[in-house]
Amino acid sequence: MLMVFILIVGIYVITIGLLELVMPARMLQLWIKISSSRLYFLYGIVLILVGFPLTQVPSSNPLSTPLFIIGLIVVFSGPFILIYPEKIKNVFFQGLDELGQTGSRFALIIDAIARIATGIVCIAAYLYN
Repeated sequence: MLMVFILIVGIYVITIGLLELVMPARMLQLWIKISSSRLYFLYGIVLILVGFPLTQVPSSNPLSTPLFIIGLIVVFSGPFILIYPEKIKNVFFQGLDELGQTGSRFALIIDAIARIATGIVCIAAYLYN
């Protein structure tokens, strides 16, 4: 069941990453809308709930260590969003202002590549199981 969850997470993350590559302007607007929402703190809860199972991959899987590290990063970023949602929003918007239009798109493309790589690791872990 855990590995099916990891497969679903991998497919979802790759889909989001591909959407960010194909239409970066629309996805940037979506991230702005999400981070501007009053319910943005819920994103922190989602990160914790999704990241924790990534830390539970059996050690017999050759990709358990990379998934554990990815899971820790995701799980530990969740409380920051829960505790400091306004500060995270401010940093996000300040970064967009400093980077400008071109820099923001470049940052989104780098984010998309990281998401796709994470999704590939998740799917490969499922296949190795």
